[in-house]
Amino acid sequence: MSFNDWSALREKRLAAMSPRARERLQRRIKSMPPFEELGVAGLRGFLDHFMAAELAPGIRRRDIAVPGPAGSIPVRVYRPDGATEPLGICIHHHGGGFIAGGGFDAYDAFNSRLAKEVNCLVVHPDFRLPPEHKFPAGLEDCWAVLKWVAQYGAELGGDPSKIAVGGGCTGATLSTVLALMARDAGGPHIKFQWLFDAYLDARFDYQSQVENGEGYFLSLEDNKWVTRRYLEHPEQRWDWRVSPILAGSVRGVAPALIVAGEFDILRDEMRHYANRLSDAGVPVEHYCYAGEGHAFSSGHDPDDLSEAGRDAHARRIAGLQRAFKS
Repeated sequence: MSFNDWSALREKRLAAMSPRARERLQRRIKSMPPFEELGVAGLRGFLDHFMAAELAPGIRRRDIAVPGPAGSIPVRVYRPDGATEPLGICIHHHGGGFIAGGGFDAYDAFNSRLAKEVNCLVVHPDFRLPPEHKFPAGLEDCWAVLKWVAQYGAELGGDPSKIAVGGGCTGATLSTVLALMARDAGGPHIKFQWLFDAYLDARFDYQSQVENGEGYFLSLEDNKWVTRRYLEHPEQRWDWRVSPILAGSVRGVAPALIVAGEFDILRDEMRHYANRLSDAGVPVEHYCYAGEGHAFSSGHDPDDLSEAGRDAHARRIAGLQRAFKS
């Protein structure tokens, strides 16, 4: 096998997996057509179907509107029944390859489960999406929601001194950038950021982009396709708000949990960012799970996750609980 024979490497990896793990990975790959084939509407519909499930019992939800730079931003808030004390606030920014994941229903199960297991308030902003609203529209919406929560979170039953941000893929990108923006602006104070399957560098200049570029659920061509629809101009890839790994300094940002899969095209940029945080003195936990691909810990039902996916989710819960207790 030559150094860059990635197809042979893939076959070797598959042969070394257990039959159950191999079948699960191949099933996921077959379930996701190329993004260009799906198109914008098709990708949105696919992810809505993939995530949709019922609200967890014991959780109330409430829809509000937060003032934003282009009008009101729809926001859904999840709160455990019977909670009396001010709760920590987790702002969850959804994934979806930048262009999908809008609305609320597809994430009701995940958000309500998060609120229940952490015993916290979960705030889910329905930020603007491309290609209708290109960068930085969605980021500006999320920044407006973060500042609003810091000012008015107590009215929702939350503790504005205990705010966490997080998400998967696109949501991790936005959360990373918001932590940097909050640091630069002197607030709002963020206690914790959880970054799963994080897209941190739009330049695609990592070995994992080619090593895992085909045959592992999210392809390199898929990633390039959504990026073209996210940005107004290719030069924006060099903007640190698009590629937060290019931020001049990461010193002083919120403590982070970074979770990656071995077979994710985004694996190496997550490792690089974790190293930057560590070198800057930022508390960071970084886990790369062997034999797992992009979004391996996503989904509403823990029974549908692999052992690694359940472990990653448990780390997310534990990280949020520690942050809100401190």
